[in-house]
Order: sequence, then C-alpha cells, then structure tokens
Amino acid sequence: MSTTTSTALVLARRIGIVLLFVVIVLRPGFGRAEVPTQLSDLDVIVVVDRTRSMAALDYDGKQPRITGAKADLAALAEALPGARFGMLAFGADARVVLPLTSDSAAFGAAVETLYLEKPKDGTGSSATRPVPELKDLLERSAEQAPQRRRIVVYVGDGEDTTSEDGVDSYDQVADQVAGGAVLGYGTKRGAPMPADDDLTGDLGFVQDPATGDTAQSHADTDELQKIADQLGVRFEHRTRPGGLDDLARSFEASYSDGAGGHDRPAEHDLTWLFGVLLLGLLLLELHAGWRAVWASRHVLAPRKGAVR
Repeated sequence: MSTTTSTALVLARRIGIVLLFVVIVLRPGFGRAEVPTQLSDLDVIVVVDRTRSMAALDYDGKQPRITGAKADLAALAEALPGARFGMLAFGADARVVLPLTSDSAAFGAAVETLYLEKPKDGTGSSATRPVPELKDLLERSAEQAPQRRRIVVYVGDGEDTTSEDGVDSYDQVADQVAGGAVLGYGTKRGAPMPADDDLTGDLGFVQDPATGDTAQSHADTDELQKIADQLGVRFEHRTRPGGLDDLARSFEASYSDGAGGHDRPAEHDLTWLFGVLLLGLLLLELHAGWRAVWASRHVLAPRKGAVR
C-alpha cells in the first residue's frame, strides 16, 4: 500500500470519528413507534400552607413539616399518572403557584421550589384564607373541562393565629369537589421553627415577640378535621413517609382507554448503531497507533554488534 493511500485512509478514519461523534450527539432516529402514556380524568388542586409554622420540627421525629408535605405531594403525583395537577399556596395571601397542567415535571418543580414565609413576613396563620381563590380555580376548571372530576388536597397544620371576622368556609366549594383529602402535619405538643431559610437551625429559632422565648407551633388537628368535614373528604394525620397508595386509589381515576394506556408517536433511537461504528473506528485508530509505536521502537533499538 502506497504512502499516499495510507495517509488518505488515516485521514478518512479520523474524519469519520469526528462525524460519528456529531451524529451521536444529535440522537438520530427514524419512523414512528407506539409508546404508552396515561391520561386520567382527574384535576387535582393542591392547597398548600406556606406559613412559617410549616417549618416546625415535629414531622417523623425532628424533621420540618414542609419536608413531609413535599415528599407526600411527590409520591401522590407518582401514584396518579396522567392527572392534571395545580397548586394554590397560601400564607399572608393566597395565590396560584401552578395552573392546572398535565406536565408532571412542572408540578414536581413547583413542589421542590415551594418556599415558606420568613419569620416576620406573615400576618398570622388562617386555614381558611385560600377559600376564595380555591373557589375561583374550581369554577374555571369546571368551565374549561366540565367532564373532568376535581379533587382537592389540602396540605397544612391547621394552626390558626388570627381572629378574622366573617371568614370563609370550605363548605362553599364542597359541591364542586368530587373527592380529595386533608393531609395534616405536626403535633399538638408543638415544636420550634428554625429561623433560617434552609431550616437547619443554624441561625437559631423563631422567637415569640411577646415573651422573647423560642416560639412553639402547635398543629390543630381539630381544625384540619373540620376542613375535611366541610369538603366531604378524608383527613389523614401524616407523621411519617409512605402509605399514600390507598389514598390515591380512593380517588378512583379512570383512563381514556380503560387500562391507563394511550398511544403517541415516537422515533426509533439509532444512537446505539452509530456508537458501534464509532467504537470500530476507535479500535482501528488504537491499533494503528500501537503499530506506529512498535515500529518506532524497532527503528530506534540499537543494532546488534554496533559500537556504542
């Protein structure tokens, strides 16, 4: 083989390696395949308490209440594939954090990034503060998709430190709710609340402005049960992770094909094939490199009988 031909083959091999790297990055594919997905008839509206009391350290030992709430919401979303989720958070005010969406990643991000009020930001806890916004969200959902069933999941500790007159009641929306649950966190005994945003306690604990002592937040399970009764749903006192599968099944989600399946187009991924070709060229390159090293050692080796 001539030197020119050998050089051309080496150049072609190395260009091929570069091109295959580019092709693999682009993840080539062809055709259409059927892949399963799930479409549920549920609209799940989550109402989350983000007041500072949800930082109290009495969930599953000495974990913040909000830690348990986030874990439960993530588990609930996983147990209800295909459902549309929306989130309404309340503290000093109530606002929609996430409109109803079937994007589970968006709901997961909303849960993960949910933040609590700072110790001096709130105006007191009120478990009924989000009722007007919840009513509006339910009505809009009914107008947009009357065939879907609306589920309300209330998440909080039930603590009420305000004396608001003429407060709303959750029975105002009961006739628009097809099911749901009230998930309660914390203990009646109560616990301190870390003052830092990371809830580690490194900056100490929230102080009671009246006494100067460490403030204690006490969960109000009676208030939570009252909310559950008004909505006509079950109340679950959450003290540790797990055990939400039965709750998810109680919502009785139904699917468009009767088995939770639905088809949508997808490409056949051919990245593996180009990966095999790339591996072959890389092995040839390594082989050529080894031969060059071996040849250079033979040329540079001292000849037998040569004078040193």
